[in-house]
Amino acid sequence: MRFVFTDEQSMFKDGLDRLLEKTFSIETRRKMIESKEAHSEQVWAGLAELGALGVPLSEESGGLGGAGIEAMIIMQHLGKHLVLEPYISSVILAGGLVDLCGSEFQKKVLIPELVAGEGKLAFAHAEQLNDEGGTELETTATQEGNKWILKGQKKLVLGGATADRFIVSAKTREDGGKVGVTLFIVESLDDRIGGKAYPLIDGSRVLDIQLNGVEVGPESVLGTIDQAQPFIDCVNDRATAVICAEALGVMEVIHEMTMDYLRTRKQFGSALSQFQVLQHRAVDMFINIEEVRSLVIHAAGKAWSENSHERTRAVSAAKALTNRAGRLVAQEAIQLHGGMGMTQELPLADFVRRLLSIELLFGSERFQRRRFMSSDEQVVDRSVFVSPKKRWKQI
Repeated sequence: MRFVFTDEQSMFKDGLDRLLEKTFSIETRRKMIESKEAHSEQVWAGLAELGALGVPLSEESGGLGGAGIEAMIIMQHLGKHLVLEPYISSVILAGGLVDLCGSEFQKKVLIPELVAGEGKLAFAHAEQLNDEGGTELETTATQEGNKWILKGQKKLVLGGATADRFIVSAKTREDGGKVGVTLFIVESLDDRIGGKAYPLIDGSRVLDIQLNGVEVGPESVLGTIDQAQPFIDCVNDRATAVICAEALGVMEVIHEMTMDYLRTRKQFGSALSQFQVLQHRAVDMFINIEEVRSLVIHAAGKAWSENSHERTRAVSAAKALTNRAGRLVAQEAIQLHGGMGMTQELPLADFVRRLLSIELLFGSERFQRRRFMSSDEQVVDRSVFVSPKKRWKQI
């Protein structure tokens, strides 16, 4: 079955492409990475003007009422252009949490700012990470009078270094083996928050934060006390689905670059594309990309579903395949380019490094396979990623 976008989705996709072609390039990205910039204000403002920042948020909260397919379109094109914007962290994760469990007042304050591009949010959740994508929650929130005191640390906060506010997860109850998790809205400029920003393998920047007795009032509690875990699982699944869409966009560009190289590079008097063994390898890349496309579309359709069982299975299947196919596509592209594929002279290297970063986010292939098989049981947590604020230590 062939998936076809609606007329509105096609128009939005074309507008997004024009915006990114006009405002962003590989050269721009490399300059930003060299100067330790986390994202482009011009691109972020353009996304806000286009309405992209409000697309996956409900109309009741002040968004545009889109869902997984629209979010997939956005992330796929952000991946094609390799932009550094904190879309997943600010809109999908943190914005999604406010949309799902925020009070009317919290939505009225935070969502319009986010949709207009005037305020950025970040979800600070991951702590002790492992290569399986899990994390044990150690950050605590203790109630003293009508205030809450937050203590602990968060690692690899996606979009954290550009955020105006953090959505922080913390333990508020521990009864035997059961842990009550609550979400808190915290100002990023609070003096009791320390931070360290550093680059990832693809050059994007991540942030670790330390919460040194941060005090917040009852108005900063997001949702119901002790009941945040289902909402965290939900937005993590959404983020996993859309980062697979980003990987799909990256793989599409890698394949196009490889095909162009095979058509123009000559050996023994013939273009490389004339050699059958290289044709077979290029076809293998194409098949893997199309398989990923099918599962990404399926995951995007299920990621906004209220059926957690279906959502978990669709998202885990997509991420497991994306990890495996992404590595194959990256390795084949480098092989088919020869030594040139390893150099900074070609933009291929930037796209390959981004694929490797995506593979490390939200669980490995093995983790996702186990999660798929045990989707009826308690689901294990996952990781996240980032970007900087000038006053934080830079590495």
